Amino acid sequence: MDLKLITHEQPLGKEISNSLKSNKYKNFKMAVAYAKNSGIGRLHDDFKNFKNNGGNIEAVIGIDQTITSYQALINLLTFTGQNLFIHHDKGSTSFHPKLYYFGNDEIEKVIIGSSNLTAGGLYLNYEVNVDINFDSSDTSINFKNQVNDYWTKLLNNTNTKIADIKFLNELLDLGSLLNENKQKSFKNLISKISKVPFTTRSLPRLPNLSPQLQTEVPFLKNSFSMLLSHFDVSDRSQDPVILIHIRALQKYPNFWNWPSFFTFSGSGYPELYVHASIYYDSTEIKNYTVRIYYYDQKKEFRLQCEPIKRNGSPGDIILIEKNELKPFNFKITLIRQDSFPYKKLFPKLTEKVSPKKKYTYF
Repeated sequence: MDLKLITHEQPLGKEISNSLKSNKYKNFKMAVAYAKNSGIGRLHDDFKNFKNNGGNIEAVIGIDQTITSYQALINLLTFTGQNLFIHHDKGSTSFHPKLYYFGNDEIEKVIIGSSNLTAGGLYLNYEVNVDINFDSSDTSINFKNQVNDYWTKLLNNTNTKIADIKFLNELLDLGSLLNENKQKSFKNLISKISKVPFTTRSLPRLPNLSPQLQTEVPFLKNSFSMLLSHFDVSDRSQDPVILIHIRALQKYPNFWNWPSFFTFSGSGYPELYVHASIYYDSTEIKNYTVRIYYYDQKKEFRLQCEPIKRNGSPGDIILIEKNELKPFNFKITLIRQDSFPYKKLFPKLTEKVSPKKKYTYF
């Protein structure tokens, strides 16, 4: 068994690229915690050529902490077909392996270490990985068996799911995948403000991203409308809250920025404050602060919006529109029952949670 240490001085991305180009292997498998286009895009052509030459690619990718991106998985799906899997455990544990497997009829080489399928993990970060080439020794055979057992158990794990485009689109809607088009880096800004006694090494030049890389996402739901009940409207209630049914939250949590941007209030409730423009009758209120929070004692998802609460009537519709480029800015409109927009919108309220509570996203 031959061992080699791979560090930032000889990036893992180069080793994977060279191995895929070597014509030694027909199978390449990965079990990786996180993947982004920055990593997939720099191995894209190697994956394509490996696949075109008869190679088989399989991958199990984690989606914890919303680090893995939709775009990375869509591009990876091009090469894996039905052999792309997502792993996620709803508990407090994280899916955190970094295993790269090369072989033919049997496994012949495995790389295990710290590198994720990202530009940082493959090329830029201070990473350490062990490259293990197997031979016919008992030690090699024993370790190969352990790796194969791990892979088999991983694929059979109840939290490992086959990923297709429909499933990936659903995960994006649910806010479980990062949309790289909306991601912004604060590292440069922070470095200008924070004074720390460290310097940075000169970084190697990254391989170019493939021009064939897909970067777009499908159209996401950016409007929510709901029928207001007697509870939702009142000019007397002390607490100006409107109930958003839990099923509505669960259907498209990404619309509400849940849970990524919620923080705990002093009372221990997950909450988020957003800016809103409020419209009702001929009134317009700009830059109104709206609180959205989950009240665990009653298992209620609540929207605090006093202008709608005080001026609405049972049976009116609340329309909430969100700009995907400005996720903390909402437009909230009260639509009266005798108006033309109401007649147009009411038939679209197809999700029924009670006789007087219906909603839809579009």
